[in-house]
Amino acid sequence: MRTAVILFLLATASLQAQTDLLEQTLGRFGLDSASVGYRPQRSWDAATRDDPFRLPWFDAMLARPLKIPNFTREMLFRYRIWATADSSNFPRPMLAKIRPLSALIMNSARNLGYDVGKYGYDYTPAVDAEHPLTEAVAALYADADVDLGDNIVYPLPTQHWTNIREEIEAQAALLPAELRASIGRILTALREARRWREHSLRRIPAADLRHIFFSTTLEESQCDAHTFDQVVYDAALAFDGSSASYGAMLLAQAVEKEIPVLQSFRGADHTLDIPTPFGRVLLRGGADDRHYAQDCALLIDLGGDDTYLGSVGASSDGLPVSVALDLSGDDTYIDEHEKSPAQGAGVLGIGMLLDLGGDDRYTAHSFAQGCGRFGVGVLYDAAGTDEYRSAGFSQGAGLYGIGILFDRTGSDAYHTVYYAQGYGFSKGLGLLYDLEGDDRYIADDTELTHVGDETPKHNESDAQGFGGGRRGDHTDGHNMSGGLGILSDLAGNDTYSAGVFAQGSGYWFGCGVLHDAEGDDSYRGVFFNLGAAAHFAIGTLFDEGGNDRSDLVMTLGFGTGHDGSAAIYIDSDGDDIYTMSNGDDRAVSLGSSLNNSFSLFANIRGNDTYAPVGNSMGYAMSRRGGEWALYAPTTGLFFDIGGEDEYRHDFGAQNDVWEQKFDRALGLYGFGIDTAAGGLRFERD
Repeated sequence: MRTAVILFLLATASLQAQTDLLEQTLGRFGLDSASVGYRPQRSWDAATRDDPFRLPWFDAMLARPLKIPNFTREMLFRYRIWATADSSNFPRPMLAKIRPLSALIMNSARNLGYDVGKYGYDYTPAVDAEHPLTEAVAALYADADVDLGDNIVYPLPTQHWTNIREEIEAQAALLPAELRASIGRILTALREARRWREHSLRRIPAADLRHIFFSTTLEESQCDAHTFDQVVYDAALAFDGSSASYGAMLLAQAVEKEIPVLQSFRGADHTLDIPTPFGRVLLRGGADDRHYAQDCALLIDLGGDDTYLGSVGASSDGLPVSVALDLSGDDTYIDEHEKSPAQGAGVLGIGMLLDLGGDDRYTAHSFAQGCGRFGVGVLYDAAGTDEYRSAGFSQGAGLYGIGILFDRTGSDAYHTVYYAQGYGFSKGLGLLYDLEGDDRYIADDTELTHVGDETPKHNESDAQGFGGGRRGDHTDGHNMSGGLGILSDLAGNDTYSAGVFAQGSGYWFGCGVLHDAEGDDSYRGVFFNLGAAAHFAIGTLFDEGGNDRSDLVMTLGFGTGHDGSAAIYIDSDGDDIYTMSNGDDRAVSLGSSLNNSFSLFANIRGNDTYAPVGNSMGYAMSRRGGEWALYAPTTGLFFDIGGEDEYRHDFGAQNDVWEQKFDRALGLYGFGIDTAAGGLRFERD
């Protein structure tokens, strides 16, 4: 077993000269990296059995939680090298050929355990040399067993063409050859993606697909076992996520490779409107257009301040794959239909929306803005100061699929209520990835519209890096281990605000990650927030720099795990303040652990202020002893390394050590330290 110091040694002394505070602390209690963590025994009366929805790496991380920091950082690094790609990032030239969106999908699929293989980093669809556009459309007709000479009736708009090939060729002849070929390549890739989409659903009956698509309570019924939907459960088992991911990767790679060609026609006055059996192909020029795009398999807008009404870049019951590209302009996207897929949503299919420039506004109810549900959904905004608003299931949400929202530049505002901003449910991954700008992430807690079980005074957010599953041990017994939710922000002075369960939190064998790379940030969470986990879950929060202000309104946060979980909060650099504005003596926080969990809080460097209430800063409490104490010890660790710190609490002080709990019979290990120097060494495979 190798280990690596992944953070944050003080001073410039060599590694050998540093004290490994983690090893030293665990050794004090007779523990080591192999004896902390949750290692359930088959004889235990607990919902710890494997189920077919478990993330493949999850049990190993929960059993050895000192692996979690390195594992998570490596996962984040694999996203970052492509999202911020240049040739120096890649040891092999072929890796540099993969485009960012395709790489985000690829790494997300692998994080879910899908083997997506080496699909061709330089994939370019082959098209007919003489008639690339016409033959690409003809291939779609052939897939549907419809002849190009037939008269078809196509709604929205209805077109009655007696010779479809003539109409296509007449329109194509008006386009520059390079533009014709580019659209032909995208359509060919779209056709290939549709084929893989069909393969992903091959084991699900057609009637069940319609049930899933039109269900408006699908996730609420499954999330915490209030009701049970057998159709959804069976479909989730049958869904082939590898095929859906593979098709989406091919499509994203092909679309991104065409962006330079399409941008060379930005603002030009070219048009195209062609019906196909799998959706309309629409091209518009640089004017300020008003689009009703819910019937489009492919929509390309070359510029202008446009308005998109209804679904755009989203799959639907009759539209298996949909791609929309807007090249420039301050655009407005509005879908007021409740729970209809929109704005980069793959619901039983693949949906992609790419907006390449301008200050844009996205408004939708749910299943939108990078949402994958039995499919893959991607929203990519390349530039501008943008605003995203939704009720839920959005802004990077994966439920039996992959949902990605990728915003490259600008100071953006993200507003939602629940299941969003990096939300992963069973067999799902949700990723919200923002590269720069002073951003605001709000999971609204002011109007109580989604109250959960923890408190009637706040919304349950399940957002901002949250992974959760279906807990059925207290109802019908149908457990569905949780997914992976990630919110990663690489730069800027950011604001995070949410209700219950958010900001790097996990529930029921799910994993949540919140990562902020730099900036003076503000955090506000209520309950199970800020690196927290409950019921056999993992929650992590990494803040890598800046003077941060964090308020845990009630309890259970700042690296706090409950009931067989692991929670880790690590902040490096900056003068930080930690408060609890509405907590009481029952509150638990700051590297404290409940009921057979592993919890760690670490602040590295900076002059910090701690003003918690209740049981904080390295506290441990559990009701179980015996084998539970041996194979699932309750370990709460608090480290502050460096700086001049202030403690506004009953205990804790500058350059001090405190031991709150040490009971080997109950497996209780609670410890805190404030020290001027040292390092933390985490385990690595």
